[in-house]
Amino acid sequence: MVRVRGQIDAPLVDIGSVREGYWERKEVLLPSLGRFHKKKGWFTWFKKEQAPKVVLTRLGQNDFDAIDAEFMDLKAMMVSDGKVMQRIVAKVMDGKEATDEEDKFMVDFAIRIRPYLMAMLTKMIIEPEMTFEEVTDMMNALDDFDQHSLLAIVNAMTSEKARALKYVHEQRSQEMAVMREQVRAGI
Repeated sequence: MVRVRGQIDAPLVDIGSVREGYWERKEVLLPSLGRFHKKKGWFTWFKKEQAPKVVLTRLGQNDFDAIDAEFMDLKAMMVSDGKVMQRIVAKVMDGKEATDEEDKFMVDFAIRIRPYLMAMLTKMIIEPEMTFEEVTDMMNALDDFDQHSLLAIVNAMTSEKARALKYVHEQRSQEMAVMREQVRAGI
């Protein structure tokens, strides 16, 4: 048996905290911003450009409530126009061609919800600390691939929360249905 110094004192892996940390924080590399960073140190011609990164965290309900309160009018517009947007997306997903008016509507919708997305990103980015204007400048400097990648990760992190809330809502609805049946049977 080989004895290695310090091996016995090593902590065991806590998979629960690893999973929680993995789902709560995401490090996103943004290679398109690498051109704005200067190489540091000696022999800079040997060093590659390192892709800068941002660290995102999942938003809590208080954060979503603060964003919704700040953009109340925009949120109301998103809800009303969201039904039209869902209809257009369903049409495109079925393989049908979108009309020019529908294309214009989708582009206009994406432009109008941009401040809401920037506010969400401002709250989600924990490293480095950024203001709303800095997040907007960063998004404008990103190329299309990095921009779409970042927004896809933000969408995945927020939709996971929505899936969890939907699951809890369905469970509560089933419990309420069972209680209603029990009350009706007792009457």
